[in-house]
Formats: sequence, C-alpha cells, structure tokens
Amino acid sequence: MCYFNKVCLLCFMLLILATSASARIVFGSVRDGIDGIYVMDDDGSNLTLLTDKSRPILPRWSPDGKHIAFKAYGPDGSYLYLMNPDGTNIRPITKEPIDYIGAISFSPDGASLVFNMHVQIGNTFKDSIKVVNIKTGKVTELVDLDAADLDAIYCDWSPDGKHIVFSRSMRVNMPVAPIHIMNADGHKPHPLLAPINGRQRAPRWSPDGKQIVYLQDKYTWTPIGNGRLALIYHAHQYMICDRNGKNIKQLRIPKDWRPISIDWMDDGESVVFSAYAGLPLDEPILEGFEFPPQNIYKHHIWTEVTTQLTNHQDDDDIIDWISDDVLSITPIGKKKVTLGTIKMTDSQ
Repeated sequence: MCYFNKVCLLCFMLLILATSASARIVFGSVRDGIDGIYVMDDDGSNLTLLTDKSRPILPRWSPDGKHIAFKAYGPDGSYLYLMNPDGTNIRPITKEPIDYIGAISFSPDGASLVFNMHVQIGNTFKDSIKVVNIKTGKVTELVDLDAADLDAIYCDWSPDGKHIVFSRSMRVNMPVAPIHIMNADGHKPHPLLAPINGRQRAPRWSPDGKQIVYLQDKYTWTPIGNGRLALIYHAHQYMICDRNGKNIKQLRIPKDWRPISIDWMDDGESVVFSAYAGLPLDEPILEGFEFPPQNIYKHHIWTEVTTQLTNHQDDDDIIDWISDDVLSITPIGKKKVTLGTIKMTDSQ
C-alpha cells in the first residue's frame, strides 16, 4: 500500500473514532450540594456536569439526540429550557412561568414537548396536560384533568405519536391510582391498567412502542395519633405490560428498593432506574428517618442481573437513556468523573 493510501486510511480511522458515541444516560442529581443535570456513558463512566442553572431537573433527550430539554426554576415559577447535549446554548422554551411541571416528553418528530402542569388559581389548583411547540413557544392544552376528575404527575409520548400515557398523583386515603392513556390530541383518557391497592406511576414506552415499563407501589395509610396518617409501603415493584395493558410482567428487583424514575435501555433488553436501595417495609417512615442515597442501576430483563452504575452519598433523580445508534458524537464535557460499577444478582 502506498504512503498516500496509508495516510488516507489512518485519517479515516481517526474520523471514525472521533465521531463514535456510547449510549448515554442524562439525569438530574444533587452532588456536592449542587443541583445539576449530568450525563454519563451507560456503563456509569465519563460522568459530566452539563448545567447547574437555576436548579435544573427533569432532563429528556430529543429523539435525534441533538438536544436535551429540562425544567428549571425562576423567581416567578418554572420554565422549560432546551440545551445542546454538551450543556451549551441554553435557551427557554416556555415564555410564561408555570407553578409546577411534573414531567416532560418529546413528540416523535422532536417539534413539541408534552408536559403535565399544576397551577394555582386563587385558592384552587388546576391540573392539565399541555403541549408546547418548541420553535414558537406556543402552549396548547390537551386535556383539562380537573374536568375529567383526574390528575397527573408523569406523561410520556408514544414512539408512533398516537398516544400519551400518564400516571396519577398520590392523595391521602386514595385507594387506587392507576396509569391512564389517551389519544395524542387529548381525547378519550381512560385507565390502561386495572387499579391496585396502591399506585402505578412513571410509565415509559419501549423504543419499539410495543410495551410500557412502569413503577408500582403497594401501600396503606395508617393512623399514628393526633389525627395524623402515616404512609406505610408494603412493596415496590418494577412492571412491564403490553401497550394495551395486557401481559403484565414483574421484574425481579428487590421489593424494598423504592424507585424514583425508570427508562428502557439496550433497545429494550434492559431497564435503567434510580432508587433508594433498602427502605423499610410494613412500618411507617417517621420524621427524622435518614434515607439512603438515590443511585442509578441497570437491570437486564432476561438474565435478571442488576448492575449499580452510580455510587455516592447524594441523590440521582429523573433519568433518560438514549442509544448510541442515535448519537453521532460523544458530548465533550465540562467536568468528568469515571465511576466503577458494582454487579449484583437479586430477587424480590
């Protein structure tokens, strides 16, 4: 091979290496007393702080991996923002403050975000699910949840763009809180799953849109004196169902691991979740209890192997995974830390 061809081959190989990307997890976290949004490879390495602007939370990848949407606080309420995957070019999406934003999800074409909101009007509160056009900032209401006698704390847009699934908030003495589904235009909201004595929450569509992973808490409210009620958890469960609510499967993750957030990983072969590992069950958690840290874990569905991806004393919160098939280049970080992983196998 001539010298010129060798040089061309070397340049081509360097280009491939420079533009290769690992699958990435973006998540909100409190580390060293700083609320921020971080990104890391999906083996827990290359931890990078993207932004700590105004207590940012609820990060979400755009479908093409070119942007991350998130919520941050201002002096007069919450706003939705967009940034590049390396944390640069932060700009607002919504123009008016919102009292409360519970979760956000991109439309499949990346042009809009669906989010649930909670606003105070006088002495009352109004719950609704809305869509914002990212380019114009125009907000449109999909469904008035108060009119439908519903509420929402989490919503997710299906990959085919036809449906939105959402979970309900937990109320004192409310016996059930099942996951609901509706058309993407807000019509026909209805329960997806049968109610349980507890709450189903944080639903996420699988990458192929055929299944939904969700979290399930079984609990009761118990009097503890002076007219007070205590929430007693009996089990935390990690569940998968078909998109029609059938063929429900429970993952073999310890029932005393209280989850915060969950997403699909490895194109549907695994899930990634944040959780408190080892909270007490069947007894009230009273004031003064010292919670363990929230860390991030990966669970392979078929081998049932659980891998710990983060290991620190602060809290990792809402997470979102994106495949390396989507990413074209690994973001260049501002602050990188490589974390080890701890593998374990556990049953319920």
